[in-house]
Amino acid sequence: MAAALDILDLGVSYGGSIQALRGVSIRVDEGAFVALLGANGAGKSTVLKAVSGLLGFENGRVVA
Repeated sequence: MAAALDILDLGVSYGGSIQALRGVSIRVDEGAFVALLGANGAGKSTVLKAVSGLLGFENGRVVA
């Protein structure tokens, strides 16, 4: 099945010194339902902001 979203090795830093995300990889197949769960400060909002283009990412790529 084709991927609706494919994130490979995503990393985000704030101000070049605070590393918020490192090595995040997620694959979501077409038609799948997904929840991103975690404690406060775990990086859920940062993942969504990076994927939507609101934040630049340090390394990795959004493929699809």
